[in-house]
Amino acid sequence: MEENNNQQPPLRHRRRRKIRWGRLLCLLIFIGLLGTALFWGTCWIYNKFINPPHVGVTAADDKIRDDQKLNERINVLLLGIDDGDSEAAESEPKRTDAIILLSFDPQNNKVAVLSIPRDTMVVLPGHKDPEKINAAFAYGGVVMAKQTVANLLRVPIHYYALANWRGFIDVVNLIGGVDIYVDKDMYYEDPYADLVIDIKHGYQHMDGETAGKYVRFRKDELGDIGRVQRQQKFLKAAAEQMFSVQNVTKVSSLLATLDKYVETDLNTLTMLKAANSFKLFGDDKLRSCMLYGKFDDSTGVSYWRAEQADVNKSLDELGIPYLKEKEEEKPEIEEEPKEHLQPKDRDELEKEAKLAGKVGNN
Repeated sequence: MEENNNQQPPLRHRRRRKIRWGRLLCLLIFIGLLGTALFWGTCWIYNKFINPPHVGVTAADDKIRDDQKLNERINVLLLGIDDGDSEAAESEPKRTDAIILLSFDPQNNKVAVLSIPRDTMVVLPGHKDPEKINAAFAYGGVVMAKQTVANLLRVPIHYYALANWRGFIDVVNLIGGVDIYVDKDMYYEDPYADLVIDIKHGYQHMDGETAGKYVRFRKDELGDIGRVQRQQKFLKAAAEQMFSVQNVTKVSSLLATLDKYVETDLNTLTMLKAANSFKLFGDDKLRSCMLYGKFDDSTGVSYWRAEQADVNKSLDELGIPYLKEKEEEKPEIEEEPKEHLQPKDRDELEKEAKLAGKVGNN
């Protein structure tokens, strides 16, 4: 009996020791997993926010790429794909339906928007004959599109954003629609594409579907130029709505939608830096402009022809710095912000002519 009593304590002692080692092992595993998570989390934050991967600047030459003044702004090339309004077959390369340079000035909280008509005449990199600028994406994707715009404007392109119209429609719906004044009745019907556009003249509150039709309509006298005018007008109205107080709570949903439908090389830190330029949105901090030029069908193909003087005038009006030739350099003068939508339609010209006649008679 005494021997049995003497043997029991060691057994209980060994059992307790075994349980403690198991707990210690679990604790060590937990600490290891936690440390690993913290390490990779720190690496992600560092790479994403503190030291994001370097994105190469696209420019016409090294002088533009290395010019400090030209690179103070954040220039983003926005490309919209004509996935629902294309006459091309499903398997054919897509062309860009919207080409817009968004130029942010984070230091002075200014934003410039330059719309480039998709029929603009350019010579694509590696090509000899003129093409319409919207062919650049079809031939060479984002790389050729960025290089073509950089060559045309002589500005550095830092980032790009490639969006489709489904994302545009969802974003408009998410911000509660957009209020805009429609200058004239818009009607177009295409039974083959199951498309009907019927938007009445006057003030309209547009949901995503209606907005998509409004900015893509081009069946009028001005064709693509009229569409660019409407895109400019709508972008300004939509931006004011997006950055309104009531949409502040929808930021996470907006980012999720953009992440789903927009392909971009913008990192999160740069996005926040660019978005900060909108904090004074609504006053003279926004300038918008369509690339100056004129219609040209001398080759048998209808182009929007922008000479170098037209390009310079557009960029000067927006305050976007670009590489100037020595003879072009002039003292910079701060001008009042403008917005031009050109050319005027026939009704406007007739009204101005009648008004001028009345003034002359008086």
